[in-house]
Amino acid sequence: MRERLESLLLVLAVGSTVAIGAKRVGIPYNVALVLVGLLLVVVDVLPNTPMDPEVILIAFLPVLVFEGALFADADSLRAASRPILALAVPGVLISLLGTAAVATLVLDLPFAAALLLGAVLSITDTVSVLLAFRSVHVPHRLAAIMEGESLFNDGTALVLVVLASRVLASGTFDAVETFRGLSMAVAGGAVLGGAFGAVGTALLRRTPDHLTAILASIVIVFATALVTERLHASPVIAVVVVGVVIGKAARRHLEPSRVLALEGFWETGGFGLNVLLFLLVGMQIHAEMLVREAASIGLALIALHAGRAVAVYGCFGVLRAMRLEAVPLRWQHVMLVGNIKGALSMAAVLSLPHDMPYRDRLVTIVFGVTFVTLMVQALPFARLLKFLGVATPSADPTLDAAKATLIAARRGQSELDDLLASGLLSRKEHAERRAAFQRRVIAAEAALQSPRGEEVRDHLTDVALLTAQKAAVLDAARRGLIDTETADAHANEIDREMVKLSAHEGGG
Repeated sequence: MRERLESLLLVLAVGSTVAIGAKRVGIPYNVALVLVGLLLVVVDVLPNTPMDPEVILIAFLPVLVFEGALFADADSLRAASRPILALAVPGVLISLLGTAAVATLVLDLPFAAALLLGAVLSITDTVSVLLAFRSVHVPHRLAAIMEGESLFNDGTALVLVVLASRVLASGTFDAVETFRGLSMAVAGGAVLGGAFGAVGTALLRRTPDHLTAILASIVIVFATALVTERLHASPVIAVVVVGVVIGKAARRHLEPSRVLALEGFWETGGFGLNVLLFLLVGMQIHAEMLVREAASIGLALIALHAGRAVAVYGCFGVLRAMRLEAVPLRWQHVMLVGNIKGALSMAAVLSLPHDMPYRDRLVTIVFGVTFVTLMVQALPFARLLKFLGVATPSADPTLDAAKATLIAARRGQSELDDLLASGLLSRKEHAERRAAFQRRVIAAEAALQSPRGEEVRDHLTDVALLTAQKAAVLDAARRGLIDTETADAHANEIDREMVKLSAHEGGG
């Protein structure tokens, strides 16, 4: 135990140092960690440490998935539900089949092995993309689509990995049974996630402080993953749904201090596991194997991007033809180039049984593809966003500061009113403190009266009004006040208006 603890601390020390340096020089920390991990193995500073895929899939994955879902904006995901579902379900299947078809032709793999390779390479790495989005402003809807796809993509892709590995191991393929297994895993994960999300929401609302809220969230996350796994549904999809439900409920019902504590805990845990995971991934790579399979890795990259291109352009082309969604072409280019592989793809291929046919070659190809995409696509991704004209102009610091001041002051006034109504604050102190907040409000509103401030406020107002109109129409349909088809038609029209706003924001 002492030796294991020392090894863990050594890895964390190296990882935290690399992460700090990467953040200071402005490169994605996961890229730096994988590169440093590989270099340390090559020069024999750190040993090539075996990675237990069960630990990754059972212990690491729920934390990483929940942390991403907890911060997701449920309303934005719902507004972008059509493109998200198109990419996360049929898009993953199309990408898998496209990658497998090309891999069969160019890599001399049997179709079952190519199918498994396509399933593993359908898993995306969101860390690099989200880091780029944080450093470069992009349209909110584009970020919501890619974030939502990444949240639900992993669940669908991991189910396909399991099904494809069974096909390769048995040598037989039953289309009906495979489709039934996929449907049950996806639908079961969504249903169980919703049920656990409701239980978790009720539990969090009854916790007396932030410590018990954090502990309750830990129990809910791992209970969801373990129970869903036992019921042969997708634990990843279940945890994603739980995270989105609990995140929305927490921000709506819990006091801000408890929400901040909850989000801070999971953000810290997710970052720590990412640091450890990406460094360990770099320590799995065998440099000589990468050189030996360099040609196969290059051809696999072609197959990967060909499958992704068919999925992205094909799905969005169908949505546009059906007048359901109009996603700007530049955004589709971003989704193609943002198809970066990461630690989860490698953990998935390492979880294959050692006697699985073609396992060693699949492991090497996936490692190589992951390494190349991290180096070639993740590093310049922020610059690519600017080149495609997707990155929006940086926010005006003065306007941002004014908005932050206005939001904080209004919230402070609301809290003062509640304290006065509860009898916990005297009228004199309430008046004095409210007047101080009002001075901040006046100063912030004055800053927002500039032409640029008016433009920003007009855009936010348009989005808020369209969202409210859509919610009202759908609510009226649920209450039976208007026909469902009429409500859907109006909702589709509102969605098109929101897409136009997002397209204008992103330069078309």
